[in-house]
Amino acid sequence: MWKNLGKRRIIVIAVLAALLVGLGLGGWFYVDSLAYKVCRVEAGVNVTPSDFLKKSDPEAVFAEGTQFDVTVPGEYQVKVKSGWFTHDCRLIVADTVPPAATAVSKSIMLGESCGPEDFVTGISDVTAVTCAWGTAPDFGNPGSQTVSVVLTDLGGNVTALSAELFISSVVDVVVMEVGDPLPAVSDFVLTNEEAAFVTDVENLDVTTVGEHRIRLKLGGETYDSLLRVEDTVPPQLEVQDLEGFCMTPREAMDFVTDIRDKTDVTVAFEQEPDWSLEGQQEVRLLASDAGGNQTVETAFLTLKADTEAPVIHGASDLRVYLGDSVSYRKNISVTDNSQAEPALAVDTSKVNLAEPGVYPVVYTATDKAGNVSSVTVSLTVAARAYTQEEVDGLADQVLAGIITEGMTQRQKAEAIFTWVTTNVAYISHSDGDDWIKSAYEGLALRKGDCRVFAFTSKELLTRAGITNMDIQKIPAKTMHYWNLVDVGEGWLHFDTCPRQGGPRGFFLWTDADLMNYSASHHNSHNYDHDAYPQVN
Repeated sequence: MWKNLGKRRIIVIAVLAALLVGLGLGGWFYVDSLAYKVCRVEAGVNVTPSDFLKKSDPEAVFAEGTQFDVTVPGEYQVKVKSGWFTHDCRLIVADTVPPAATAVSKSIMLGESCGPEDFVTGISDVTAVTCAWGTAPDFGNPGSQTVSVVLTDLGGNVTALSAELFISSVVDVVVMEVGDPLPAVSDFVLTNEEAAFVTDVENLDVTTVGEHRIRLKLGGETYDSLLRVEDTVPPQLEVQDLEGFCMTPREAMDFVTDIRDKTDVTVAFEQEPDWSLEGQQEVRLLASDAGGNQTVETAFLTLKADTEAPVIHGASDLRVYLGDSVSYRKNISVTDNSQAEPALAVDTSKVNLAEPGVYPVVYTATDKAGNVSSVTVSLTVAARAYTQEEVDGLADQVLAGIITEGMTQRQKAEAIFTWVTTNVAYISHSDGDDWIKSAYEGLALRKGDCRVFAFTSKELLTRAGITNMDIQKIPAKTMHYWNLVDVGEGWLHFDTCPRQGGPRGFFLWTDADLMNYSASHHNSHNYDHDAYPQVN
């Protein structure tokens, strides 16, 4: 009985063990069936944990310790954790696409070299690419030659490109110091071949910093080079100490006694001096030339207080007539013990040029230190008395300068016409209310409207003994005045007033000529023919 019981226990245990082994193997096979053992991808493709699972799991992650690089071909061990299970997988990254690139030509000078990478641009590949010569160039052979460049990626894929290399016997850039003699043609050539300038280098300005395109001929071919004029030598500066007054700034150049450089030099304060500081202070002067070279020199500035007021010169009483303008600053000057020019103010606030009287004019000068001086003068505004004698005197002065003995009447009239049209300026109004006043404005003030031109001409013609008569257009929106003259040829039109966009007056025009002009210019000279003598 006890034997049978032991046998039963053994059988039960064996059955249980078999069941456990079966369950274990079944579970292992189940877990193993959830993931792909191997995942193959093209280099550069993004790889996620779900790519290894037969059923997508957005929450799956790579287990700690998993590392791979999709830009480097090879085989990687990958652990993917999904839920309760972690799967051991392999990732195989393959690169089957050759690199892409564009070939570019290159030019170098004889004696220089370059690498294969200089002949390609825009290399495109998901893995690292190496560049090597397929056919290496001969860097000692001037001229054009074809080179071959081989691109190889990490997957062993190869792309071959051809490009052109030009090796020049001419230097790309020749550098010279500003002001030095011009380089010889041999300085532009790297071989012993005979060359000649095409560019007229003798007329190049090499006294200033800059670049000049140089063309030369070598071996039957024309080449371009560049002549670069540089300034590498800093300026030399000699300075002096200065004394002056507080609040009176000086220029940086005031401290300089000599500058030596081959280009233009500017001098500035490295730091602006304190112009209010009494006593001595150090001044650092910064000199910069056209090449950007700089030199710093030190001088000393000694300032003292300025207590002396400026002096006003030339201020005296003034007299003008009603309607005249006044040049208050004419003949006025100001001096000061300092180097700076004082400010001059003129107070005319109490002057009324339209009313006769005596008015104060105050001149005030202020220097940089604030010292002030003042001078008051009187301005007398007087009513003008226009007399025939005064106007005759002015006319005779003019005629004395333009009329010579032996002139004909026509020549005298022409001289008067020329003087009026060149010496009297046109303004759109005048203050003349009678012909004597209008003539005075033309002769003395040299400006006015058509009345002034007409009556200035009348006064001069009359004083010169030329028969003349006043004439005016038929009244309309505007008025116009001119003259009739008789120089022995009958009555002719004489108009010295300029017209915008037209002739500068009309000298001895016939009636037909003037009426033809008037008809085409808004009846500018229409007049009552019956009121005047017949005009030729």
